[in-house]
Amino acid sequence: MLSRKQSKVFGGTMLIAGTSIGAAMLAMPILTGLFGFFGTVAIMIAAWLFMYWTATLILEASLQFENGASFITMAQRTLGPFGASVTWITFLLLFYSLVAAYLSGSGHIIMDALEGVLHVDLPAFFDIFPLLVLFAPFIYFGLSAVDYLNRYLMIGMFITYALIVCLLIPQIDGQKLLYTDWSFSLLSFSVVVTSFGYHVIIPTITTYLNRDVKSIKRCLFFGSFIPLVIYLVWEFSILGCVEVLGPFGLASAFRHELPLAKLLRIHLESDFIAILARSFSIFAIVTSFLGVAQGLFDFLKDGLHAKNSHKKRSLAFILTFLPPVLLIVLLERGFIALLDYAGALVSIILGIIPILIVWNLRKQKGPSRLYRAPGNDFALVLGLGFFCFVVVLVLLRNTGLLSFQVDGLL
Repeated sequence: MLSRKQSKVFGGTMLIAGTSIGAAMLAMPILTGLFGFFGTVAIMIAAWLFMYWTATLILEASLQFENGASFITMAQRTLGPFGASVTWITFLLLFYSLVAAYLSGSGHIIMDALEGVLHVDLPAFFDIFPLLVLFAPFIYFGLSAVDYLNRYLMIGMFITYALIVCLLIPQIDGQKLLYTDWSFSLLSFSVVVTSFGYHVIIPTITTYLNRDVKSIKRCLFFGSFIPLVIYLVWEFSILGCVEVLGPFGLASAFRHELPLAKLLRIHLESDFIAILARSFSIFAIVTSFLGVAQGLFDFLKDGLHAKNSHKKRSLAFILTFLPPVLLIVLLERGFIALLDYAGALVSIILGIIPILIVWNLRKQKGPSRLYRAPGNDFALVLGLGFFCFVVVLVLLRNTGLLSFQVDGLL
């Protein structure tokens, strides 16, 4: 039987893991597989280390502010009006687009199943309702409610994940894992970095765990390490089973935007694997949605200075969900286009801005008495260089200046 403190640490760990692991896992092997398994392992470990390090920077900053302070308060007090404005804009662009993607993505899967059962065609905007009606209310009541719901969803996600991996492992061919093509080494950087984007929940967890540094550090390490292990096993299973070359290889899936679930069904000749992949997608989307929406809600509460004001709290809740709902209905293509830049937005809001906040805090207040993240000024410069590199990669790719041609692999 877990004590209350241990239960909170476990819940915080699962929230971090759940926020990181999303349905993008189903697309990740298609992007990473073109480079090869061992290169992908190196990129994933590097991304995990950098993102874990910036998580400790956010922890250092969070402990120097009052409970409830989010990125906006930290940026206002350390980076000035311009830094605060960049934080607001980048944060809202990223997290509104993610909430919108989760609302429409999960709803599309659920509504497809309902249409098959009911034999009716439902309007496209109905996709937003399943997640919004079933899970959004938990966000209003705070992290305690989200924590316990998230634990059950994580169990479902781990079960479906384990079943998929168990079906794949007997099919693994070691020769497939040796494939390497360095011309695709830069293709997956932004996607992998985005896959470790749990940082928005850290200020909330700092408050939830009563600023207990040892407990929070345990949550950060294990909450981020669990996704790393899951990603590596996932890559090992997929890249060991599916060819890169050929009409139903990973290159073809990349070229024709073929879903991984369909690719696996073809290779394993099993409809059951497609059902498992669909179920895994729903669990992964909902757990990510809860973490991102909770972080966005807390960010808006802090920006509106809500605290104990029920009116402002309700306004923050409305502002969390109304803009993405309206923009899904009115400008769905705009959100899809914005998601192409998610890697750059993640690198700015979860990499560059935390580094700048901590850099300025250390200059203003000196070393933190509660906790100091690893790294001196030189480490902060290296971190800025890494995340600026990811931003440039995303911009080059989306402007067509950097392209990856797979026609020769088909």
